[in-house]
Amino acid sequence: MSENPRTVGPNDTPGTLHPNPAPERSLVEEMGALVDDIRQIATDIGARPYRVHLVRVCWTGGRVGAGDSQVVEETELLPTPALDTFEGVRSEMRSGGLVERGNARLREVSPRYTEDELRGLFGCANTLPVGEQVFVEVRMDARDGTDVVRRRFVVVGVPYRKADAFEWRVNLLRQDENRTRTGRLPVPGMR
Repeated sequence: MSENPRTVGPNDTPGTLHPNPAPERSLVEEMGALVDDIRQIATDIGARPYRVHLVRVCWTGGRVGAGDSQVVEETELLPTPALDTFEGVRSEMRSGGLVERGNARLREVSPRYTEDELRGLFGCANTLPVGEQVFVEVRMDARDGTDVVRRRFVVVGVPYRKADAFEWRVNLLRQDENRTRTGRLPVPGMR
């Protein structure tokens, strides 16, 4: 193994290189509200056709899948995040009919959320009461009418803060058991 020919490394220069002493007051953090306002313009002009809702469900049987389910809370992510296409989602013919499989990614999720807030909203923080679950529902805005497909996803991995792009990125995995077009939850075991 060769020795570093430099006499002074980055950690050998005290006082000149250091972590940000106040990241919560950095320029990137202070611009979060402005970035959200700019992204709202994309929604207002119709460039964000897919709305993203986080749906929290409670099961009466005390565990997920047991008993009846009911929606406890539905939260829309605003400003509307960008959806990295459904190119990763494909249709497959199965014995029970056509199903969708694959991945999608949300970009430009507001930088003003904290990681804990996002993990809580997406249901991946281990703070949900027993018998509750959260899923991500992606549906077209009203340009195609109000009776639209509600595609169900769950978060895979960890939300990633891309600070230089003023955003969080969240990877999604396509799930079965969409809610009906009117928002009713599916009956367990029924297709």
